[in-house]
Amino acid sequence: EHCEKGMKVLVHGRIHYSKWIDSMGNDRYGCEIIAEKVDFLSRPKSAENENPELVDRDDEIPF
Repeated sequence: EHCEKGMKVLVHGRIHYSKWIDSMGNDRYGCEIIAEKVDFLSRPKSAENENPELVDRDDEIPF
């Protein structure tokens, strides 16, 4: 709803791993990302012309 494939986002939160046994007796594993804060680092391409200085044009994040 808020982003599209290819957009850059920064997620603050935690990862929750789980393990269970399915009905066939096989071990199954799951991973959930529990986001506490999400920052959108780029905008959808359809919105690029609305405010060009907010669009991320770099492929690397400087540290």
